[in-house]
Amino acid sequence: MPAAAPLNSTELYALGSGINICCNETVRAYTEASRQKTHPAQKKGKIDKVTDCVDAVRAGAEAHCSEEYDALKNCLLDNKRSWVKCQDVKRVFDLCLVKNKLGELAR
Repeated sequence: MPAAAPLNSTELYALGSGINICCNETVRAYTEASRQKTHPAQKKGKIDKVTDCVDAVRAGAEAHCSEEYDALKNCLLDNKRSWVKCQDVKRVFDLCLVKNKLGELAR
């Protein structure tokens, strides 16, 4: 299966808090390794786990929360300098990610 295209900035921002929720342990382990100034070669496993978790959240968002995901991306694009207007839409999207147990929540 081919790798997904890289996330653009709107997609990344839309998924951001969902990634923090759904990939919490993985992101925490990577962040701790970075805080300890671990060499990138020694962090490769952690980097791969973060990438895998983000990919899983993205795929799940597209499969199970596409309406909410599209609404949030459109809101972000329509309100480039006032993303606070998208908070309610973002909350609904994040709730969908959690309800569908994406990323680490699937365990």
